[in-house]
Amino acid sequence: MSLMSAFDFAKPFDIMVGHWVGTSSTYDPAGAYLFSSKSYVTVYWKSANILSFRESGEDDMAYQDSSDGFVNPRTDEGVARIGQLLSSKKNAEASNSSGLRRLTYDFTVTGAECHTNQNADISVTGRRTRPDSYQFHVKKRRTKQTKSGLVTYYHHVFNSHHLASPEDWQIIGPVVGPVWKTNPDGSQELNDNGDEKVGLSVVQFFRRISYSVPEHFVSELTSKK
Repeated sequence: MSLMSAFDFAKPFDIMVGHWVGTSSTYDPAGAYLFSSKSYVTVYWKSANILSFRESGEDDMAYQDSSDGFVNPRTDEGVARIGQLLSSKKNAEASNSSGLRRLTYDFTVTGAECHTNQNADISVTGRRTRPDSYQFHVKKRRTKQTKSGLVTYYHHVFNSHHLASPEDWQIIGPVVGPVWKTNPDGSQELNDNGDEKVGLSVVQFFRRISYSVPEHFVSELTSKK
């Protein structure tokens, strides 16, 4: 669990690899504070171009358990150990049908760009803009029953990531979604103009705990809901 710097600034996304703890605060469209929550984040290389992101809320105690040790995902031995953990821990799974309390993704990294499965209910694309700054677009598919039938729409989260130092990770961004209008009979439908508006804003601050990651956080991503 040494805090000695181990990442390579020249390798996109590698600065994020490690184990982090932080808080997430949510604000309404007028800027009024709503609530905060605490979470742990683990990021590790599953392979040379697959980056795994696992976040757990503070109330998910089983997922926080790190008593079985840490593994360094930047070494060949560490990547091999991650493979062993994934193949041996059949019940260690993380669902990508994420809610606000747990976010789980496997990113395919190509140069300075990354993306998840774009057909999933929650999909992500990201890019590095400079060695300490990244931009991510989280797209959440939603459905709503209306008078004219079932409507599919999307919420978009646009996050700016800034790693002010090797130990600090700051994230800020708004949630953008469609404008719904209410008809005289009380039913709802999407605005004909296709307008969208900025809704909640989420501000996150994380502090690095370790450049290695807890073995217990190493988990296979599934599509289970």
